[in-house]
Amino acid sequence: MRTASAAWVGRAAAVAWLLLLGVAAALAVLRPEQWLTVPVDVLQINLPPSGQHWLGTDAFGRDVLRDVVAGTHSLLTLSVPAAVLTSLCGMLLGAAAGSWGNAGLRAPRLALGVTGAGLLLALLMPAAHFLGWVTAALLAAAAASRVPQRSVAIPLDQLLQLVSTFLGSLPRLLLVLLLAAVHAPSTLWLIGLLTFTCWPSTARLVRVQVIQIKQQGYIEAAYAAGFTARRVLLRHVLPNAWATLRAALPLNLATCIALQTTLAFLGVGLSPERADWGRTLATARLEPAAWWVVMGAALPLATTIICLHALLATRSGHK
Repeated sequence: MRTASAAWVGRAAAVAWLLLLGVAAALAVLRPEQWLTVPVDVLQINLPPSGQHWLGTDAFGRDVLRDVVAGTHSLLTLSVPAAVLTSLCGMLLGAAAGSWGNAGLRAPRLALGVTGAGLLLALLMPAAHFLGWVTAALLAAAAASRVPQRSVAIPLDQLLQLVSTFLGSLPRLLLVLLLAAVHAPSTLWLIGLLTFTCWPSTARLVRVQVIQIKQQGYIEAAYAAGFTARRVLLRHVLPNAWATLRAALPLNLATCIALQTTLAFLGVGLSPERADWGRTLATARLEPAAWWVVMGAALPLATTIICLHALLATRSGHK
């Protein structure tokens, strides 16, 4: 009873903190002139917490509290979309690999060849022509698929294992820094980068879950009734794998927040004028004695990640 009560209190505290972050992000969005714009005041440099500045000021004279509230806007517009896309991509790829395996999905050989060649050319061409090459390759593949020809099996499961193992063998932070440094600061680029580096863990979890679900009797009955693999996947497999996605979402969000903050701390990936908790921590290096700057950004960051892990732990314990 005490364990259940403690878990309920911890979950309630985690939800309350996340709601508080949502309110702070809403303030930053609704009143950007007050919260997103943090002015520099050389007369207020490195002031300790006071009635005027509740969390003190940093080495540029900016109010730390306003800087922290402005940093929640980055969480709302970067980490949250990246975590949602990571979870959805991991779920779709893992479900496809677990459902079709290495021989369940077939495609025309010519269409695969044209698409593969188009994607290879897209990767070799300058970034400005990337979308054009991909679009041309997909159109050519769609046209080629209408021509009668031999089909080949697409080893989805093997490809998923290969790509996820490759990404998992690379240091994630090093990969993120390398990819973020070769492109100009952009919100969409950073969201895509976080999604690209974080999806494998969710995909592997969903793949295992789907393989277990496929062994159930009602799935075999659906196939015996003549249902297609796509219909079984959409109507029977994915709804039962939804619990895995709900459990993976807090973990993905914590990972995206940690990576985003690290990039901001190193000055990579975000535009210079954008506020972020990592950038607030970076200003503490200019004045190591200003402990309030470190605490003002480190405490919200640590509390957010701990709350997300607490939600995951309580949900797992409830199951």
